[in-house]
Amino acid sequence: NMPALLGLLFPLIGIGLITWAVKRTLEWNRFGPAPVTLDPFPGSIGGHVGGTIDVKVSYDTRAKFSLTLTNLYSYVSGSGKNRSRTERAEWQDTQLAHVSFGANGSRLSFRFDVPENLSESDADKSTDSYYIWRLNLRADLPGVDIDRDYEIPVYATGENSAQLSEISIEQARGEQQRINVQVIEKLVELTYEAGGRAMRFPMGRNLLPGFAGLVFGSIFTGVGSYLFQYENHPFMGSVFGGVGLLIVVSAFYFVSNSLEVLQDGRDIRTVRRVLGIAIKRGQMRRADFVRFSKKASSKTHSGKTHIIHYSISAVDRHGQKLIVGEGFKGASQADAAADFIARQFGLTPEKKSARDGGATSDDYDLLAAD
Repeated sequence: NMPALLGLLFPLIGIGLITWAVKRTLEWNRFGPAPVTLDPFPGSIGGHVGGTIDVKVSYDTRAKFSLTLTNLYSYVSGSGKNRSRTERAEWQDTQLAHVSFGANGSRLSFRFDVPENLSESDADKSTDSYYIWRLNLRADLPGVDIDRDYEIPVYATGENSAQLSEISIEQARGEQQRINVQVIEKLVELTYEAGGRAMRFPMGRNLLPGFAGLVFGSIFTGVGSYLFQYENHPFMGSVFGGVGLLIVVSAFYFVSNSLEVLQDGRDIRTVRRVLGIAIKRGQMRRADFVRFSKKASSKTHSGKTHIIHYSISAVDRHGQKLIVGEGFKGASQADAAADFIARQFGLTPEKKSARDGGATSDDYDLLAAD
């Protein structure tokens, strides 16, 4: 009885809204309004997005507050009654905040180095499409957690922070770097082969998002099959079924693929496998290797929470690229992965400015070690 099943959705939605309201109320009572004070104001593309947040919670050196800054493109898709607003993440970075004593509890200081060539905030949001910058504050604490979103103005002014303590910012960045390295070390498997170092990104590393994709794709495929067979809607059934099948195949590949990066004498070789079967091989001479580039390889989102996964490619003097790492969350973790891979394969990084490009720009010049 399809109408009865659809009717059951309404009480479930009501329960979900009540749960959300209770959680938000408890969070507000514990942390207060937690206002953001930007330095500089507005935030700067090609400069800094930084500032402070005052939270009504006792100062605790063990508390870790994580801030994620995302550049989003918001647009309306569909037509008529089927129009809906969607967001697409264009760039993302995550940093730990430096925690100090505040007037009403704790003060969180943060600063992001934002590359050039990203899109500015749009003040006019009456149109179908515009760009926004969202800052998310999150911390897992005993009791009620904080998960707060702020839409902040960010423009291409090239301004830097003037009031933030450089020592505090560097301490927070150092701790974020250590966290990034720990995540990377858990993501990869390092061994020594006959030719040198071997680094593997094993199958099953994307199990949770892959499983979610399989479930979501299966639902789409089932709806398409129902529309095609029982509702006499072959076109819509084919659309839903085709999209669902594409999602299922992509999710299966997401979970079942692995990547090996091997140092073989003077060469760097890569092997892509699916269920252990090699489907693609790549090779690059170390003497031709000049730099790394990072690229947004996949994007996922749930509600207002977006995650950009970056891949790292080796680039030779002819501009040819070879993927040597993937699955890194945010620009800073991808930069840390480039340093990590450079150390593993004996390359000397010559860093560019952190503001010289966006999510797909080359962020490192890596010269092959003599």
